[in-house]
Amino acid sequence: MEQTKILIADDHPVFLFGLQSIINTIDNCVVVNVASDGVSALSLIRSTKPNIVILDIDMPGLNGIQVAKKVSKLKPPIKIVFLTMNKDESIFNLAFDSGAISYVIKDNAAIDIVRCIKSVSNGVFFVSPQINAYHLNRISSLKSTDFSLINRLTDTEKLVLKEVSENRSSLEIAVKLSITNKTVQNHRFNICKKMKLEGVNSLMSYALLNKQTIQLILPD
Repeated sequence: MEQTKILIADDHPVFLFGLQSIINTIDNCVVVNVASDGVSALSLIRSTKPNIVILDIDMPGLNGIQVAKKVSKLKPPIKIVFLTMNKDESIFNLAFDSGAISYVIKDNAAIDIVRCIKSVSNGVFFVSPQINAYHLNRISSLKSTDFSLINRLTDTEKLVLKEVSENRSSLEIAVKLSITNKTVQNHRFNICKKMKLEGVNSLMSYALLNKQTIQLILPD
């Protein structure tokens, strides 16, 4: 199995060293680069193309939000995790608007970062338990997309949408539908485009929020 390549950007050397040590103990994961500022982080991300980037929010040069906005436009997609002391809900929302798939509070980083990486590696978002209410607030505030747009989807795209509403990862969907993980990712991209969903996590949030309706529209 191919290793998951991870880049960490944090301007606290001691924390950075400890985090790198923890991550390197996770099966099939390796820290390929570290950076102490946003400018260096962005340059390394562009040159090494890691699978996952872990960003602090407060960094010199470019802050984590600024880096994430640029990283979210890169191809192939890179999964963005924020690891921060910041517990402000408005910053939390900015992080997800910039393309994050996870938000981890440093208070409990030694435990949460392991759980986070395992989730993210399977295409599932992760939020530290102490701020889970922010995620619930974010989901409940989303406006439902016009359900007639589902008719634009192909049969396979409809199947993928239904599986996403069951909170299944791309890998789990690929196995169930007997297609490749890359094909699932392509379907997810096309679904977002056809249903006018914007943002890295918009499809997941939309599908979970509207699960009951999706299940009715797309029965077995």
